[in-house]
Amino acid sequence: MDRSLSSKCLFNIICCAFISVISILTLFFPPSIYAAQSTDVTLAWSSNSEPDLGGYYIYYKTGSSGAPYNGTGAVEGNSPIQVPLADFDNPAYPEYTIHGLSDTETTYFVLTAYDTDGNESGYSNEVSYHPPSVATLSSLSISGNNSVNENSSTGYTATATFSDGSTQTVTGSADWTEDSLFASINGSGVLTVSEVSDDVAVTIQASYTIGEVIKMVTKAVTIVDVPPTNLPPSMPIIAYPENGQDEIDVPLDITTEPFSDPNNDSHSQSRWQISDQSDFSSLVVDVTSNTYLTMFSVPHMVLISNQKYYVRVRFYDFYSVASDWSGSVEFTTTSFVEDLNSNGISDIEEVDDSVDFNLDGISDIYQPQIIKCVQASDGSNYIGIEKVSSSASEIETLEIIDPDTISDTVNRPADLIFGLFSYRLRVNQPGDTAILKIYFSGEIFSSDTLFKYDTINGWYDYSEHTTFNNDGQSVTLEVKDGGYGDSDGLANGVIVDPGGIAASGGSSYKIATSSIGGSGGGGGGGCFIATAAFGSKFEEHVRLLRRFRDLYLMPFKIGRVFVNAYYKYSPPVADFIADHDTLRAMVRWSLIPLIGLSWMLLHLGIGPTLLMLLLMCFTMLICYRKISFERQ
Repeated sequence: MDRSLSSKCLFNIICCAFISVISILTLFFPPSIYAAQSTDVTLAWSSNSEPDLGGYYIYYKTGSSGAPYNGTGAVEGNSPIQVPLADFDNPAYPEYTIHGLSDTETTYFVLTAYDTDGNESGYSNEVSYHPPSVATLSSLSISGNNSVNENSSTGYTATATFSDGSTQTVTGSADWTEDSLFASINGSGVLTVSEVSDDVAVTIQASYTIGEVIKMVTKAVTIVDVPPTNLPPSMPIIAYPENGQDEIDVPLDITTEPFSDPNNDSHSQSRWQISDQSDFSSLVVDVTSNTYLTMFSVPHMVLISNQKYYVRVRFYDFYSVASDWSGSVEFTTTSFVEDLNSNGISDIEEVDDSVDFNLDGISDIYQPQIIKCVQASDGSNYIGIEKVSSSASEIETLEIIDPDTISDTVNRPADLIFGLFSYRLRVNQPGDTAILKIYFSGEIFSSDTLFKYDTINGWYDYSEHTTFNNDGQSVTLEVKDGGYGDSDGLANGVIVDPGGIAASGGSSYKIATSSIGGSGGGGGGGCFIATAAFGSKFEEHVRLLRRFRDLYLMPFKIGRVFVNAYYKYSPPVADFIADHDTLRAMVRWSLIPLIGLSWMLLHLGIGPTLLMLLLMCFTMLICYRKISFERQ
């Protein structure tokens, strides 16, 4: 047989074998199956003896222990699951198996009994199931001020650290105590102290329990005796914006002249207020910060286009004595985006009628009272937000933010797969809690984390109020007006909430940047050549390669060495590829094997992928020997 013909046959066989394997995997193992693994849990309990017993309710949830038990995703239904007495094989020894629960999160259970008239008992004791893959609690820490002035209050935060290196804020779930007659601390970590005749030391303690693991931590705090002759700081003067200034763009940094105090005390805090009323009778922002002292970065989505606002600030000295309010400064915002139909979505980010995230058969653009959707400016991905709870009144606006535009990298996640989304939600009553469902046009994994960002609190893990749904493309969020998930710091009936899905593989980063459409580095993109070939770091194939990098390269030293070298040398190559359409097409085809390998590793794991590759190699070896035999 002709040598060139044999080589061509061998090449065709190899290509067909690889493409066939990938096709079969794609058909029989769709992404939604592997987006969230599941497990079964069997519960057994002592039976009730009432003659009119009708059955039991099984309540469950993931996340942190305690009510509300509002779990979702079990095959038998959402919490609570009703189990009539007739469903038990032996009602004297009740036992029930729940299927389809998460095998990556701890699940908590309680029971109630109900009678034939529908009357329900209180909760039983709580039990929990901890999958082997769930990280365990390893330590607990307290953050907050080291001192507090007499006759005042200050808040402390408890943070749990787990065996996989992840952290979670558990302030409201921790048990707080103190050891002083001059102080008391509540369940939210707020320490209130009384008058003292001299500085007094107090020790606060937090303890947190998850499963059967308990961690405790203490912090020493000094109650400061404030001198009676202390004078307040000088009144602040706002330097920018100027009074009456128009066309103010966002993001807006409000600045003041330097702090001044007649006693030369240090500057401890500043309180910033923004209102749309000249008398500040209603507030848009009310934030007290020990970080933003003479400059305040207004959070995303707080200000709206073409609106007149008023801002003022007051300073606090070391002893928490307040200055007078600054003079009120009036300013008017410019038009941020073009929104001709006034639906809260920029015209260039509107989706078409093919998008139906909630699968109700109606295009999402035709039901803005329920769901709103937005696409990235380059059309590479979509995000939708749907109201779930009745307390959510209206999704006023929604946008996608490129993480590259945010310079704050402290605690920034390694990779934001879909960028950042930001919305403004109106609730029925100030202080309401709302439930929302966030949809993504690409696959998300249970190993991912939802991070929030705002200019006041920076980047932080929002897992405590996030549930990853079993469809592999959505999460359910709980947000509270003026509380968790609301970046304006005010219970004013409006929730402003920026966030994004962070892939596994790191918590902070600093990488090189590239000029390719503004999408090479910064936001954890980094796949410069793939970005150049496919046109966007948010394109689905590029997202797949970024996940492969985060999960299989970044956790290992040799992988990090390779990635760093790639970041250093690939941007010029990527810039050249981006300028030549033919070359971009060739690179896209050449990346197919790597994309296929990444898909298998992400969805099947290392073991099955190696088995598939060995099978392919074995098949190619047989084919090669057969061709060699025929040539002889």
